Amino acid sequence: MAEEKSVKVNNRSDLKIIVIGLVFFLVAMASMYFMMGRLMAPLMPQKETQKQEVATGNLISIGEFITNINDVASTRYLKFEVYIEVSKEDKKSQEKLNEAMPIVKDTIISIISSKTAADLDVRNRDNLKAEIKEQLNKKIGADIVQNVYFTTFIMQ
Repeated sequence: MAEEKSVKVNNRSDLKIIVIGLVFFLVAMASMYFMMGRLMAPLMPQKETQKQEVATGNLISIGEFITNINDVASTRYLKFEVYIEVSKEDKKSQEKLNEAMPIVKDTIISIISSKTAADLDVRNRDNLKAEIKEQLNKKIGADIVQNVYFTTFIMQ
């Protein structure tokens, strides 16, 4: 009987040692995780904060277009929808843009259809918008267009 009592005592002490060891291990791992995170933070690349553009003017729908793009086999098509931002205060600029709508549409189609698939890639989209804005302001004869937005852009 003396042996049975000593076995029960050993089981309880073993369980206590295992629980204490497990708690110590978890605390050590958590502290190492946070310490390594702080030590490695200067070496990790920082996330770039992107500027969010907020429309400050009126948006005018130019329409939805389907055109072929400048491709060797001419078998690629592009479907896109364009909105142009003009100043809210200047009502004359909106009227002038509405009067020149055929010129605006022709200019946009001419620019887009002259581009290759690489020129229409997402990485070059800002360059495309800047070119459309510049050409429209040049053809209209005033600095009316503030920004160009694509709401649909599907290439096949």
